[in-house]
Amino acid sequence: MTDNDYLIAYEREKAARLAAEKLLEELTREVYFKNAELEKINREFKEQQQALIQQEKMASVGFLASGIAHEINNPLGYSLSNMSVLSEYIEELVSAIQTVRDDASIAETSKAPLSSESVVEVLIDMPDLVAESLDGLKAVKQIVSDLRGFARTNTAELTETNVNDCLTTTMNVLAAEIKRKAVLHVELKSTQLIDANAGKLNQVFANLIINAVHASPDKGNLYITTRDEDHQVVIDISDDGEGVPEEHRTEIFSPFFTSKPVGEGTGLGLSIAYAIIVEEHQGSLELAADGQGRGATFRIRLNAM
Repeated sequence: MTDNDYLIAYEREKAARLAAEKLLEELTREVYFKNAELEKINREFKEQQQALIQQEKMASVGFLASGIAHEINNPLGYSLSNMSVLSEYIEELVSAIQTVRDDASIAETSKAPLSSESVVEVLIDMPDLVAESLDGLKAVKQIVSDLRGFARTNTAELTETNVNDCLTTTMNVLAAEIKRKAVLHVELKSTQLIDANAGKLNQVFANLIINAVHASPDKGNLYITTRDEDHQVVIDISDDGEGVPEEHRTEIFSPFFTSKPVGEGTGLGLSIAYAIIVEEHQGSLELAADGQGRGATFRIRLNAM
C-alpha cells in the first residue's frame, strides 16, 4: 500500500470512530432523558398510588360514619342526661344549704328545702351519676382516638408496631358495622413486634374485616386471630360466608376486580391491601384453606423484629 492508501484508510477509520462516538453520545443522552422520564413517571405513579390508598381509606371512614356516630351518640346521650340531673341535684343542695345557713323558715323561702332524707338520697346518687358519665366520656374519647389513628395521613415511615394494637383500633372503629351483622370471635395471641406503618396496616385490616362482614350471613361468625410462627406474626381473618368461587381466586388481588354489583365496590380494597403487605412490608397475603370460618380466610404473614 502507498502512503496515500494508508492516509485514506486512516481518515476512514477516524471518520468511523468519530461517527461511532457521536452515535454513542446521542444514545447516552437519549438513555439519560428516558431514565429521567421514567423516574418522573415512577414518582407520579407512587404519588397517585398513595393518594388512591388514602382515598380508599377515607371512603371506608365515610362508609362507617353513621355507625361511628351512633357509637359516639349513645355514651354522649346518657352522659349529658346525667349531667342535667346532676345540675338539678347541685341546685337543690345549694338551696338547702343556703336555707340552713340563713336559718330561714320554709314558709319564707320560694322553694321548699330538701329533707335530710332527700339530701342523703341525692348525695348517694351523685357518685354513680359522675362515674357513669365519666365512663361515657372515656368511651367517646377512645372512639375519637381510634378514628384519628385509623384515618391519619400515612407516611412511608416504618416504626415498631404491635399488630394486636392495630387490630384493636380497627375493630373499635368498625364496632357498629361488625355488631350489626356478625358475632365477633377474637384471639390475639401474638407477642412479637414488627417494623411497620401502623396506619396502613389499619387500612388492610379494615378492608379485610369489612369484606368478611359483608360476606357473612346475618349473625354469622367473624374470626380474628393472631399468633406467632417462628419469626413471623400470622393474622387470620375468617367469615362464615359462601367463600370465594374457584374461578375468582386468581383474580381477587387484581386492581378493580370485584364480585359486588355495580356501584357497591371499587375493586381496589384487596389490591391495595396486597400492595401494602407484600410490596411495602415484605410480607404475604393469601386466601388460606384452613381458617376457622366456613367461608373465606385471608391470612397475613409479617416478619417480626
